[in-house]
Amino acid sequence: MKAFVGAKIFTGKEWLYNGTLIIDEGKIKKVLRRRRIPKNVEVINVKDRFITPGLVDAHTHLGMVEEGAGKDYADLNESTNPSTPDIRAIDGFYPMDAAIKEARSSGITTVYITPGSSNPIAGIGAVVKLKEGYLKDMVLKEVAGLKLSFGENPKSTYGAKGKKPITRMAIAAIIREAFYKAKTYCNKRRGKEKNTEYETLCLALKKEIPVRAHAHRKDDILTALRIAEEFDLSIIIDHCTEGHLATEEIKGVKNLIGCISGPHMYFPWKVELKHNSFKNPGILSKNGLTVAITSDHPFTPIKYLNLYAALAHKEGMDELDALKSITINPAILLGIDKSVGSLERGKDADFVIWSGHPFDIKTEATQVYIEGKSIVKE
Repeated sequence: MKAFVGAKIFTGKEWLYNGTLIIDEGKIKKVLRRRRIPKNVEVINVKDRFITPGLVDAHTHLGMVEEGAGKDYADLNESTNPSTPDIRAIDGFYPMDAAIKEARSSGITTVYITPGSSNPIAGIGAVVKLKEGYLKDMVLKEVAGLKLSFGENPKSTYGAKGKKPITRMAIAAIIREAFYKAKTYCNKRRGKEKNTEYETLCLALKKEIPVRAHAHRKDDILTALRIAEEFDLSIIIDHCTEGHLATEEIKGVKNLIGCISGPHMYFPWKVELKHNSFKNPGILSKNGLTVAITSDHPFTPIKYLNLYAALAHKEGMDELDALKSITINPAILLGIDKSVGSLERGKDADFVIWSGHPFDIKTEATQVYIEGKSIVKE
């Protein structure tokens, strides 16, 4: 049993000053509001340090685009067919990617990995904990969400080939057609023969997994929400770049789980990014939505995730909300908040010891723990 004493602790809900974090056998035993040392524990003095839960990035392509290897080594987009619901990100994940070590060293302990956005129906994402060891030990949820993509990416991918979809209308039509066929399959399937594409779509239709809608522009966000309501799907809006222009419409969707905002440290290289702003997550949060901030690694480096939240705070997001956007909120969106995302009794001992406030540009993650094991040391 270990007691980390004297730090400023962000629990996932609030700051505790001069608090005590006690861990045992990979789990959090207690979080105390003051410096209090139980008997028979190893005491670790972290006075003047800051402790947060391990950071969680709810939308990445980590390990799918190998750092320094070039695009020929990327396993991101199966852009041979506009509908590929059966492909799984975990089958393209490379656990030796150098960016994984960088992420760990920067306090990120859990990520969601997802196929890219070339296809209107792009495939299945997974939740991965960035501990050392075998891939089978890293995977928390192999089937965690179904990616749908709207807007310029599918248009440009297939427009260049002269193949459907080349318009937003066709993107929506492809998605609808697939769900209508899957609905019939789900209701009528018999015997042992299975269709892997429809089996995956059935998971979304039964709300066993959410759809993860890649949508930047307001009209694409609204199209995604219409389709979700039409088929009674649970939905998360990924990127949600113009979400601040559609807060009332977004709030009114009954099966909305939340929004993932970002990346915002990004040049608006296409028209649907022209309203990209670090003000976006704060506006969404102030409207009562569950918001996570993403790096969208490798499009912006995951190792600066805490600084993206800091910039959102600079642009008007409440400090606690900004901290939640990279800890407990993404854990909620990923459905793993019973084990990670906050420092509470019984949860995994995933936490970061920082040299200063995590929003200070000079701050470093001096120690990182996953399930009570130190994976980054000073």
